[in-house]
Amino acid sequence: MLVDSHCHCHEFKDEELAEFRGIGLVAVSDDLQSSKRTLALKAIGVYPCLGIHPWQVGKAKPEELAEVLRMIEKEEVPCIGEVGLDKRFVPETYEKQREFFSAFLRLAKEYGLVLNVHAPDAWRDVVEALRKADVDRALIHWYTGPLDLLEEIGALGYYVSVNPAVKIQQKHRAVAEAVRRDLVVAESDGPYEYRGMRLTPAMIGETIGLLAEVWKEPRDVVEERLYTNAARLFRL
Repeated sequence: MLVDSHCHCHEFKDEELAEFRGIGLVAVSDDLQSSKRTLALKAIGVYPCLGIHPWQVGKAKPEELAEVLRMIEKEEVPCIGEVGLDKRFVPETYEKQREFFSAFLRLAKEYGLVLNVHAPDAWRDVVEALRKADVDRALIHWYTGPLDLLEEIGALGYYVSVNPAVKIQQKHRAVAEAVRRDLVVAESDGPYEYRGMRLTPAMIGETIGLLAEVWKEPRDVVEERLYTNAARLFRL
């Protein structure tokens, strides 16, 4: 089975989501409204992650954070995301991001939830925050951070995801080459637009093929490994 470990399902229309049948969809959210949409999509089999994206933190109200936290607890949601820190795109809200992330870290620790994390140019800060919070399970999505940090990420038992950008993004390919293969999963981050590509879950198969090329392994071996890794991380 193919698994898309980080996808914004709430942004797709229902008819397009139907085209992704046969792919396990780990659906992340961006804010309160998209968290509600993601939770509703649980009815069609998506694996729901609720949260407030660092890009949305600047305009999010404290009561919206509180409501998302309540939803996660009340609905017994298995995953928190997309949450994290971002120094690259929204450095002006960094301190508020840290406050929001801390709240999600506490909830993840308390209930043993997996965190689906965003961390551009805040890679070390995010890993340190996860370590200090004693979080057991985390995915650092679309990792393009320092290669030397992969050793610590692996030692903590956290995962990183590779997406179709590995075809054209050299930093991402270097990560794919260096990462521990038992701690990598595939993602699309769909429907994100990247350098002329519209990323969607339909590209997970292509991503597996690209990883098979990078690792010089048979495609079926890579597909099985990535499924096993995702099943372990998300307890599918």
